[in-house]
Amino acid sequence: MLKVKRRFLIALCTSAALTMVAGPALAQSDNFPNKPVKFMAPYAAGGSSDVMMRLIGERLAKIWQQPVIVENKPGASGAIAAESVLRSQPDGYTVLLAVTAFVQVPHLVKVPYDPIKDFIPLTQLATLPMLFAVNSSVPAKNLAEFVDFAKSKPGEIAYGSFGMGSAGHLYMEMFQEAAKIKLLHAPYKGEQPALRDLIGEQIPAIIMGAAGSANHIATGRLVPLAMTGPVRSEQAPDTPTFVEAGYSGTGLDALGWLGLFMPANTPRAIVEKMSQDISTVLAQADLRERMREFGLTMTGTGPDAFSTIVKNDYDRWGRVIRERNIKID
Repeated sequence: MLKVKRRFLIALCTSAALTMVAGPALAQSDNFPNKPVKFMAPYAAGGSSDVMMRLIGERLAKIWQQPVIVENKPGASGAIAAESVLRSQPDGYTVLLAVTAFVQVPHLVKVPYDPIKDFIPLTQLATLPMLFAVNSSVPAKNLAEFVDFAKSKPGEIAYGSFGMGSAGHLYMEMFQEAAKIKLLHAPYKGEQPALRDLIGEQIPAIIMGAAGSANHIATGRLVPLAMTGPVRSEQAPDTPTFVEAGYSGTGLDALGWLGLFMPANTPRAIVEKMSQDISTVLAQADLRERMREFGLTMTGTGPDAFSTIVKNDYDRWGRVIRERNIKID
């Protein structure tokens, strides 16, 4: 009898202790948010990621009945915004908007954070494929013909990307390795300058986001050859993927993403609460349709699944950067 009572008392004390630990976090999440929430964006206002975050913020403000602020902190390939969030209180009121560069840049330059240890992945908001295309003067109408053309002129065929160490640059490094070709990289300070030079036949090829390509494809000035990602893009359904063109198992099925992150010590209950509310917003049909115009496919992937994606991409891009000896001067 004494043993039974003793076990009962131990169980009761253990339960009470757990309640004392979990109770404040749960209560905090029930009352979250009770003041304005700030999202830190790593790029200047007006771009697709900024527009997306502001539309999401407007809808979250209605759910939470609290102001949602989108603050733009561009510079240093997103490191300025990341460090700002890292130094904030881990209470859910300051959130980082990041793109795939978040796990790529630390392999290229020294940054004041570790994307895996210092942050909790909150929600993957959207994915975006990339398009590899040539101008109409290039004697290639599909990827196989381009590979043959490139092999006939090793190191002479230039392609434009939106910067050294950018996602486009890294995709093309993987493609060259898989196809056993050598291209000339022409990094630009943005996608639009590269696209203008492609159409003006200053460069023969480009790796770019799918958004904004439809009109140029329709007029014949842009010839699409392949898309990144596991399946065909909604923005370019007639363009095959690299996988369809024979490049499975090369990493070219990976998609770029936009996602939200919190400081590592943010209570799990708050992470779950915010992720659920954001998923509710991302399911709204009008938002999904609007973002499709920007080449974005809304996802709403939760913390655990997004964490796996982030870790896998960190390892994948690190390997590409090391093996190809990519550096930013």
